[in-house]
Amino acid sequence: MRRDTINYLTVGVFVLVLFVLLMGMLYQITGRTGPTDDYFVKYGNVDGIKYGTPVLYEGYQIGQVEEVVPVREGGGTQFELTLAVKEGWQIPDDSIAKVSKSGLLSAVAIDIQEGQSGTPMAPGGELRGQESFDIFSAVGDVAADFKSLSRESIRPLLDNLNKQVDGLAADLRSITQGSLKPILDKQVTPLLDKLDDSAEGLRNVLSDENQEHVDTILANLTASSSDVQTLIAEIGETRKSLDKLLADTDRLVASNEEDIREVVMDLKKSLYAVSQHIDAVAHNLEGSSRNMQEFTRQIRENPGLLLRGSSPPDEGASP
Repeated sequence: MRRDTINYLTVGVFVLVLFVLLMGMLYQITGRTGPTDDYFVKYGNVDGIKYGTPVLYEGYQIGQVEEVVPVREGGGTQFELTLAVKEGWQIPDDSIAKVSKSGLLSAVAIDIQEGQSGTPMAPGGELRGQESFDIFSAVGDVAADFKSLSRESIRPLLDNLNKQVDGLAADLRSITQGSLKPILDKQVTPLLDKLDDSAEGLRNVLSDENQEHVDTILANLTASSSDVQTLIAEIGETRKSLDKLLADTDRLVASNEEDIREVVMDLKKSLYAVSQHIDAVAHNLEGSSRNMQEFTRQIRENPGLLLRGSSPPDEGASP
């Protein structure tokens, strides 16, 4: 009997120890390790945040979320979180309580990023909150927007585009059969025939024999261009000689300027004298030309006068 009592006592103590260990583990899991100080933070979205959500300080767990209370502010709803932090833990008053996840599938936590201020926040103070970016929600929103866009805009646009393309194809078919084909038959085909004839004529022009002539002409042109270059060089030399001659003439004129002025003055005087007597000279020339005309007339009538001569008849003698 006593042995059974000892066995029952041993089993009871073992169960009690296991219960105590279980409660201790639960206490550790919930983050309650002793006295705590309460701090507050507000978020517009508390997806994944509930009682017991870990509170971290630069990745180190210092407490948990005690309570989530919705608060109406400015026509919208905010959620005020009560953070139970280890008693005496120093948190700078410019620290930020950020909602974070260590991985895509990990649980949500409140990670307090340490500020630069040297003034600690008193217990009961309100931390500045910063919500996390939920990539899955963003992808879902983008997918929903794209689905709506595809249903309401892209699909009608494609249907309209298909209709426009079909109409354009029909118009092109009508234009091709009704307008372009007759034009091609009446104008383009004869034009192509003429082009073929022209190509044949050009082929005949560019025969082997004519190509030899063309090569000869090109060779002659090359030689002529060489001669032209030589001529241009000679013209350049001639120009240099003319420039030198003009320079010499300028020097000659400059050195004999007085003599040339005298010659010009004498010439001017001579021209003036000639102009004064030009009438008498013209009269004498006219009389000489008449005498010469009479002389030539008599020689034509009687060439013997050149040999024997004759005296002019006496107009006063009787016949």
